[in-house]
Order: sequence, then structure tokens, then C-alpha cells
Amino acid sequence: MLVFDIPLHPPGDTWHVNQPDGRCHSFDGRHAAVTFAAKLAARLDSTEGGAYLSIEGEDGKWRLFTPELKAPLRN
Repeated sequence: MLVFDIPLHPPGDTWHVNQPDGRCHSFDGRHAAVTFAAKLAARLDSTEGGAYLSIEGEDGKWRLFTPELKAPLRN
């Protein structure tokens, strides 16, 4: 399972999305980082046993989302 972390306010105001192959993509805006991570997670979802986004909210809590940016189903 892969999880891409997207903080609310990263150090230096640059959001980084690391790929499993070691490449890192940098973004000046959070929306661009979330969009890229969601597309990457969708592409890798079936090959990596699941891929999710963990996004920090304004309340400081981290929440897990599917590549479609929906909350995952709970058992």
C-alpha cells in the first residue's frame, strides 16, 4: 500500500510528492500537489495493493482519501 502525504503548510511553502521509484515532484501550490498525487495514486492503485492520499486539514488532523478524493470505506 502506498500513501502520499500532503501537508497543509509544508516547510518552505513547497509541496513534494515522492514516487515509488525515487523521483520527487515539487509544487508551489497545494492544489497542484493534491491533483498530481491523486492521478499518480489512481495509476498505481491496482499495482501497489492500494494507493491513498493522506491530507492534513486546517484543524491539524490527517485524513485518508482514495485516488478519487473520497474517504475510504470503513469495515
